[in-house]
Amino acid sequence: MMSIIPTIRAYKGKSFIDFPNDYVIIAIETTGFNPKNNEIIEIGAVKVSNNEIISIFQSLIRPMNPINDYISNQTGITNQMVTDASQISEVLDSFLSFADKHILIGHNINFDINFLYDHCEEQLGQYFTNDFIEIVDLFREKTIPLQNQNPLALCEKCVIRNTNTHRALSDCLATNDLFQYLKSQQKPFRCIGKLDFLNFRSELGANHPLYKMKCLLPKIGGDRTIH
Repeated sequence: MMSIIPTIRAYKGKSFIDFPNDYVIIAIETTGFNPKNNEIIEIGAVKVSNNEIISIFQSLIRPMNPINDYISNQTGITNQMVTDASQISEVLDSFLSFADKHILIGHNINFDINFLYDHCEEQLGQYFTNDFIEIVDLFREKTIPLQNQNPLALCEKCVIRNTNTHRALSDCLATNDLFQYLKSQQKPFRCIGKLDFLNFRSELGANHPLYKMKCLLPKIGGDRTIH
């Protein structure tokens, strides 16, 4: 029986649970799930300083191999869209300058980090060493129960809109909203009801009874609605 040799990424950054004021949100789109065999086709990033977005980064990447229909259907990125896109080495070089040494935040970020690490090593001959934070771990840190960890479900749980899922920059902006929402919660909270039938505050209004059922702090001197 053939054994699988694990990939060693000796200089990979460390995973933390923290709520920094300065950070970079990242998201990538790829042609598959294996960093050794598949390619990055989009990188998005949002730089935040003192909790305010100060800069964004977004670039499509022209892969060596055609994008298959499954990936195009998932991401909306077609072969035609990347025909004139930059090569991976150019985009990675620009992205590394953008991210610098900032701590990175993302959803399923270990996946993104592994792709970036392997491609930086292969394409640029350098290691990708940024430390990183997984947004799902922050939900657990705030003792928020999760039945579904996919990005859309997390956004629905916190009544955050992501209008273009599976596109890197849109996912970054939604993840930043999630992070700031979690950061603002000073106490653990519980969610009531199914948010998949709940419209957003802007559509219902803060006084709508369904909106008021969204999230309540634990009973300490009475329930309080979180806005």
